[in-house]
Amino acid sequence: MNGLRLRLSQVALLGVAFLVARAAGAQTTEVSTKPTVVDTSLGPIVGGTRYLGLAGAFVAIAEGNEGIAINPASDAVRSGYSWHDFEYGVGIDVSIGAWLPKNDIYNQPASSTTTKSSAFFGSLGLNLYYGYAGLGLAAEARGNAATAQDQAQGTSPSSLTANYGMVHASLAYGFYQGQLVLGAGPRLIGMRLGGGSSGSSIFNAAGIGYEAGVIVKPHHAQYRLAAAVKAPVTATVAGENGGPSTQLHVPWELALGFAYQFGARQLNPRLFTVTDYLRERSGDGEPTKAEIDAAERHLFERYQSRPRFYVLVTTELALVQASNAHVGLNFSDRETTSNRPLISPRLGVESEIIPNLLRLRGGSYYESARVAETNGRFHGTGGLDVRLFEWSVFGLVKPFDYWQLSLGADGARSYLNTSISIGFWH
Repeated sequence: MNGLRLRLSQVALLGVAFLVARAAGAQTTEVSTKPTVVDTSLGPIVGGTRYLGLAGAFVAIAEGNEGIAINPASDAVRSGYSWHDFEYGVGIDVSIGAWLPKNDIYNQPASSTTTKSSAFFGSLGLNLYYGYAGLGLAAEARGNAATAQDQAQGTSPSSLTANYGMVHASLAYGFYQGQLVLGAGPRLIGMRLGGGSSGSSIFNAAGIGYEAGVIVKPHHAQYRLAAAVKAPVTATVAGENGGPSTQLHVPWELALGFAYQFGARQLNPRLFTVTDYLRERSGDGEPTKAEIDAAERHLFERYQSRPRFYVLVTTELALVQASNAHVGLNFSDRETTSNRPLISPRLGVESEIIPNLLRLRGGSYYESARVAETNGRFHGTGGLDVRLFEWSVFGLVKPFDYWQLSLGADGARSYLNTSISIGFWH
């Protein structure tokens, strides 16, 4: 047990990863009864290409696979290219933050002994829609690593790794024909912390919490209002031989967002399906396949005829629970700068500058300092979508869908993160 507590007292992970607090009295002969706390509070944003490119200002425009983990209400947000009663969507995103010679994803102070930290993020999302209802499932995996000079030895480097998984499962429904969307569901979290050259496990923990969201998007209006809240999660690993326990703590989060879209392109079109189209023309009779195909072509052509140019401005104010733990992957004790919630204002802009070919986006957000002796930092973000080609994958992909390559990047002082995904152009 003493060896475990010593290992834990060396570690604290900030940002999307983890922090471990030194148990009180570890340097004395008394046995501490306080649990060691591993806090997974966010620092730099981590997510899909559009989320990254828009600086995390995503809660108001959350939709599709990227929206599942951001706002549970996004599960029932139907886009203008959605014209079937039942539809589904699948998406994969990957991001890597390890490009700089001295990459600092934890915003460490100058006195920190950490020589480099890196992160890997991957996500897989599934959306199911039926009418104004939606189900979203998303699995996220984050791997974080850090190398630091061992102060006790002076020359021997030490390494720590943290693997962090989260599963979101939520249901949503759009009331008033989709103008008021509400969603909620659980999020399951698991973590493994390892250290040393062998990567041996220090401890494993898991827990469950809940999240909820709302999106207001009046038909034919050019704005959206939204909010999302994620309850804290705490999982406890019992200590050995009556020693202090270890707790994995995921802080609560609150996000408030507003978005406005300039241009003739609609931001919140009313859901109008093939069934609606056929009912208007032939009543409630059973349509033929030829009639269904004709309706799909008509709705596709109508969607394609809509104006393409737009300028979307999206904002968000994110609040994250502060922690009383010692923080920072620096192999020493660092106190948090404040017991108040940390505030991160965010701003993103997006436009389709070449119709049916290229979208560009960019933004900025502020990362609050969590560690004493350091300052917060501003981030600049950017990204793009490029339309590629049409391929049905031997009939698995529905007609009219073009493949799309998406890229995203997030840079700040001593930090660079990149993201890539393959999806569909709409």
